[in-house]
Amino acid sequence: MSAQASAAVTPDVALKGDVSYFRVGLFSRNFNKNAGDVGRLGNENDTFLELAPSLTLAELDGVEYRLISSFAMSSEYKGGWAGTNNQRGDRASRNMENAGKSDNSDLKDFSNLSFGLTQAYVRVTGLLDSDKDAAIWVGKRYQRQDSHVVDAFWRDVSGDSVGIENLSVGSGKFRATWVRRDGESVFTNKYEGYTALSWTAKDGDLRPSKITNNIFDVSYAFPVGAETSLDLGYTFIAPQRYASEYSNYGYKMKDERGNSHLVLARLDTKLFDCVNHTSALRYVRGSTAEGGFGAHTYDVYSQDDSSYNIDFINIGSVNFTDRIGMMYHTWFNFARTTNNIGDNDSRTVSRAFQLVLRPYYKLTKMTRLVLEAGMSTKSTATDDYLAKEVKDRNSFSNSQAQKLTLAYAITPDAGNAFSRPEIRFFATYKHYNDKHVGTYGNGFKVKNVATGKNDPLYEGRKTETFFGAQVEAWF
Repeated sequence: MSAQASAAVTPDVALKGDVSYFRVGLFSRNFNKNAGDVGRLGNENDTFLELAPSLTLAELDGVEYRLISSFAMSSEYKGGWAGTNNQRGDRASRNMENAGKSDNSDLKDFSNLSFGLTQAYVRVTGLLDSDKDAAIWVGKRYQRQDSHVVDAFWRDVSGDSVGIENLSVGSGKFRATWVRRDGESVFTNKYEGYTALSWTAKDGDLRPSKITNNIFDVSYAFPVGAETSLDLGYTFIAPQRYASEYSNYGYKMKDERGNSHLVLARLDTKLFDCVNHTSALRYVRGSTAEGGFGAHTYDVYSQDDSSYNIDFINIGSVNFTDRIGMMYHTWFNFARTTNNIGDNDSRTVSRAFQLVLRPYYKLTKMTRLVLEAGMSTKSTATDDYLAKEVKDRNSFSNSQAQKLTLAYAITPDAGNAFSRPEIRFFATYKHYNDKHVGTYGNGFKVKNVATGKNDPLYEGRKTETFFGAQVEAWF
């Protein structure tokens, strides 16, 4: 891919899975990755590779049948080899005879290596004579919107789906999709010999412990100015119900996870050929409402119909001069949730805010200095009416984090914030308002001899400083 073509690929295009992506780096020490809170520059400690092969299966009478797929690999292991059966180290220790028999074989997730099929669908375009741009598809597909500097989604209806897009309606384009997506747990068929998964039965009340979600999503995007467009969307999430299957086993309808409704408005603006800005307003009500940042609001929780959250996101990029530019991101979230499913009865109110600025200065045609400053804060107040101790019924917490990264970057077009590939040499400083996972990081645990429990290993530090090098690309 040429330098011009590489620079033309933006995060929005990469997000749709139409191009491949990867990142990898090395660092002076392990650290607590919190890119979704304070920015990702100099704050990602994994190896990630996603390849997106696609091909035209058939083309006849102006109708194209195209297969789009993508496969991803992720690992936090640093070294020459990371195998799917937790093999690691030099080649001599990676034969099948010795697999899983190394001295540290008890660290079964040491390599953290995972593979995934992220997309596999067929899209047909040109089928409608009256609207050649309209397309239909069936299969597993990405459908999401995010902020690149924090790698967090505010819209995500990816999954096994069928839908239509780019359908001309008036001055705009309409899209509609039905998605089936399994949550963290999915209803199991209740036949003879059934036992509830991840659930302790009480008083003979056996309930399905898992959920499959039906997601119905529609949106309409239309121009509201020469360089401005508005995208209005609505998403209805309905957990699959099998009440009749379970009624003979004491399954109660009132204990089912409820529905959820999401309304989203996105405004995209381009000003003076130097500012690209996106504002998004999201309202969520029902079982998926939740505090914090990201697209977790598309996953079913245990909240009831009165729960809601509101998000306001601003992201974009600006070129101040031909040498100075900046990417920016802000996210505000307010949530009021009620959890009275099963044995729970609690009320939670939370407020969260984050700000990330990434200015850069073009040194030469292919080099630049990049600074990323990020902060996040979240306050949560919870009333737990069923807590045994009165002192435990009301709780308040506040978490804060800040980060500062300075990087020297090499890229084909240093004056374009989205130019890739980009090689970075960076130094990062991070601060927290309380102790956090330290040098070992990433959930490393030790066994507490006194309690017999596995506890995270903390160092009690409030700051982290490290340096390293990383490369990121889409192609």
